[in-house]
Amino acid sequence: MRLTAAIPLIGLLALSACATPREACIRDAAAPWRSAVSERSRIAQDLARGYTYKTEFRQVERQRWCRSGGGIYPCWTTDTQPVTRRIPVDAEKLQARDAELAKAIPALRKAAETDVAQCQATYPEEANPPG
Repeated sequence: MRLTAAIPLIGLLALSACATPREACIRDAAAPWRSAVSERSRIAQDLARGYTYKTEFRQVERQRWCRSGGGIYPCWTTDTQPVTRRIPVDAEKLQARDAELAKAIPALRKAAETDVAQCQATYPEEANPPG
């Protein structure tokens, strides 16, 4: 039953991953601006909390049961395990970065608008979209 419910969802995800050249161009044109806005949001959250999260990946040796030639025996395997921990933030450094982004965002937005207009001129919308 789960598989039959997941099949339409997988199809929708596959379709949403497909983008027309125009959509891809617009997405790419606005990416630096969106990234800067997102980073400012993350900085505000980190400053409010007083810490951030850092994830490191460690390799851990584990004993498991292995099969070979019809027999079962203990063996060692290596797993990669994520370890997330809190790291105190350097408030001065984050505030400086936030101020830097605040100054850059208007120029990034203007560049994004210009680039999006270029994308729209390069890839005009079709009068009758397929479907």
